[in-house]
Amino acid sequence: MDAHFFHALVLELEINLNGRRVEKIFAPADGVWTLALQSTGGKEFLLFRPAKSVGLFFLSKVKPLNPANPTATVMWLRKRLSGRRIFEAHHDWTNLRVAFSLSPGREPGKYRFLLFDMKKGISLIHELPQDFGLPVFWPSYADIQDTAEIWKEFPHISPPLRKTLKKLTPPEAQKLLDTLKNGAANTFYLSTDGKNELSPPRLWPDENSNQQIFSSAIEASSVYGEKVLFPTMERLENSEDKNALKSGKKKFKKIMSRIEEEEERLRKLLSRKIEAEALQAEMYRLKPLRELDKVTVTHPEHGKMVVKLDPTLTPAENMTKIFKLSAKAQRGLKHMERRRGEVENQQEEFLHANLMPPSSKDRQKTSLEIPKKYKDIAVALFVSSDGFLMIRGKNSKANHDLLSKAASVFDYWFHVEGGPGSHVILKRDHPGQEIPETTFKEAATLAALKSYRCDDSKADVMCALVKDVRKRKGAAPGQVVVDNVSRTLHVKVDHSLEESLAKK
Repeated sequence: MDAHFFHALVLELEINLNGRRVEKIFAPADGVWTLALQSTGGKEFLLFRPAKSVGLFFLSKVKPLNPANPTATVMWLRKRLSGRRIFEAHHDWTNLRVAFSLSPGREPGKYRFLLFDMKKGISLIHELPQDFGLPVFWPSYADIQDTAEIWKEFPHISPPLRKTLKKLTPPEAQKLLDTLKNGAANTFYLSTDGKNELSPPRLWPDENSNQQIFSSAIEASSVYGEKVLFPTMERLENSEDKNALKSGKKKFKKIMSRIEEEEERLRKLLSRKIEAEALQAEMYRLKPLRELDKVTVTHPEHGKMVVKLDPTLTPAENMTKIFKLSAKAQRGLKHMERRRGEVENQQEEFLHANLMPPSSKDRQKTSLEIPKKYKDIAVALFVSSDGFLMIRGKNSKANHDLLSKAASVFDYWFHVEGGPGSHVILKRDHPGQEIPETTFKEAATLAALKSYRCDDSKADVMCALVKDVRKRKGAAPGQVVVDNVSRTLHVKVDHSLEESLAKK
């Protein structure tokens, strides 16, 4: 997530979340968190998926499906977070972090802050880290233009921002920088490239892309988040994809741990340069001494210190050895910096491939399939004229399983009106995905063809969101209660449709 968009988002979230109670916390998938929030206008959820470039942080009316048994981490967080209210936000936006103050919990004085870190995850902490929310310094426009790797010193001057600034005239570029510096952005852009692949929300337009424009960062993040998270979670229900993601994360975590250990070792060696300088400053008195395992010396700037020596070497040889080791450590740290950058880039590519949905063009190249975990359901598969997957139950048990296993809460459900028939589920990628009218009519026709109205020329078919259809307690499998019918379709019962739409 871009740091500037994150900044704008948390400024809006601070107002939106202030005083609201966290009802419960869930983990619908590895690395994905759902916070159920107190809400007067229907249920609302705060969804969080930490990742540097493909991270998500958004509000939604839709709760992702959760596993039957929550993890120990989820239960630990529930015990300490449920029922507490969210208050003021503490910003560290350049590092993609925000911490919210919480109302007192069960343990007075403990876990006072709820921390969202886009790089590391969610946590409850007693105190804010010392480096949290330090003043943000901004380079001049001239320095940005002249310094190729300015992002190393100023991480908020990211490559995408620099690329945008280069396309603008100097006055336009300065105006954008002033807007970002003041946190005064009020227009947000969601772009798709030539492959119809979605880019994260930004505070500046991309003239080479199709884009949606929003006046609210919360709205932009919600549209983007729902389009990305729900289809990705659906794909990760496949055990092979889930295992590949899990093993890949584990691999990169291990590599980064080794890099951090090596960097720490090299920093310790580099810090010994001060000891060599102290020996050098007093070599006039140390030169004749031998077989010393340590010596007390005074550094011109750092004062008195005890330096450990190799007794088999003279003081001068010890000094030379320490200088060489510190110089080697300095070279090693530069190499480790390059190595860390390479691994981080590889990790981002891996996460992008596994945590982002395929582009529309890529989806067109692959055949639609029902996920493997649903293969034991007795269903017939159809693909609409517009390319949407439709699933129809073959018996009462399959109708029951369609709702409990195969359907997402934002999918559409179809059933003939006034009598028995099969359930039809029209799959959607995300809650905001629009369905063409042709597909609605085809799904309704498929429901009519497997019902008591199959021999009639026309039939009325109910359409509802899956979230509004619930299984009737104590009733036979397949019998449901519909809390809200979205619409009723009057369709022609066309028997040729089954064969033409059946998934081959």
